[in-house]
Amino acid sequence: MSEPTNLFWYSSVTVQLLFCAHLLWTGLAKKHPIFTLYLGCAVARSLGAFYFTAGFGSALPISYTYFWLWSEPVLLLLQIAVTIEVHSGMWKEYAHIVRPARPVLYFLLLMALVFAAVPVKAELSRFGNIQIQVVLQFECLVTRYISTVLALFLGFSALLFLVVIRNSIRSNFLRHESMLAVYFGIYAVCYFAVNMGWTKKTLVNNYMLSALTLCLVIWISLFRPGPELAPE
Repeated sequence: MSEPTNLFWYSSVTVQLLFCAHLLWTGLAKKHPIFTLYLGCAVARSLGAFYFTAGFGSALPISYTYFWLWSEPVLLLLQIAVTIEVHSGMWKEYAHIVRPARPVLYFLLLMALVFAAVPVKAELSRFGNIQIQVVLQFECLVTRYISTVLALFLGFSALLFLVVIRNSIRSNFLRHESMLAVYFGIYAVCYFAVNMGWTKKTLVNNYMLSALTLCLVIWISLFRPGPELAPE
């Protein structure tokens, strides 16, 4: 990898590790165990990637490609699990409100699924002919699709929560869900740019890592232990 990419990568991993330590130190890991596990797995995956790319410069070895291919589905499953954890945690104290609002949430999820599928045809048209390249492109497409769905659904859910729950701006869960939506949104936008071939992958990777690092820094500053809103 290039030196700027390495710098952004190291910074991103360091902030992820600090965030994980922050959750453990403040006791928030007990309230958000899956999110803590996700951060820990993301750090472990990055350390594994360091091992496979060490000494190869800008040309990535095939071993790293296979490592990325098998580890990406694990992180995607954890991202879905984190979304369920955060979303259910935010609404669980308001069961009497969730029941009438549940059709709205289902409709918002359907909107996210449909909207995320709109550019799939254009992305599929850019697939190559080499087998390993096709597998990589397909997994990038799946990552982009899932990230888009999660970002949109979490964003819609946060807006709905803000509208129906009084003084909800003070909710730690609302802040957490909003930042999670931004986090997944960064992945979705960057993977879409790569899939469409709009610019160099290295440049997109640098922008993505720097954006994720900034997002995590803001996230840590907002994510503090505190009393949640009392259900009305």
